Amino acid sequence: GDCTALVCCSIPRNGETPHLGVVRLWETPGLATDWKVPILEVEDEIRAACRRWQVAEIVCDPAQWARTYQILEEEGLPIVEYPQNASRMTPATKRFYDAVMDSQVTHSGDAKLARHIDNCVLRPTTRGDMLSKEKRGSKKYIDLAVASVMALDRAWHCEVLVDRDPVKNVW
Repeated sequence: GDCTALVCCSIPRNGETPHLGVVRLWETPGLATDWKVPILEVEDEIRAACRRWQVAEIVCDPAQWARTYQILEEEGLPIVEYPQNASRMTPATKRFYDAVMDSQVTHSGDAKLARHIDNCVLRPTTRGDMLSKEKRGSKKYIDLAVASVMALDRAWHCEVLVDRDPVKNVW
């Protein structure tokens, strides 16, 4: 009865603005109580994204997804673990906020992404603010927002590496 999101983010090159897009969203349909995230479908969608774009990294929170990471990594896909802890997420959230406010990131205009961002609240930590649900157990999902923060953070990290490679359209 949870939610999983897959987003892509272009890696900025030569002053370009990074662009976020929703690849796919899996969330509990309606009032279903026995629905589960279709893990094999998620894995297949990741593989399809890797065929569609030149993927620098597949960035994911290791919670609940260890099997998927192992399988995809064994297939040669570039897995990067990104735990959603305060030391990582607070600076990434701040950079994401600043990028949005300074028009330094674009997005696809996806209504689901807008809904997930609207569902977020900022939760203060000793390190700064993090995205959070309004209350624990809320069915107002925020997974696309969190995935977008993670993707943009890693895209900026990869920017230096990609500038050495002349290939365009890297996500």
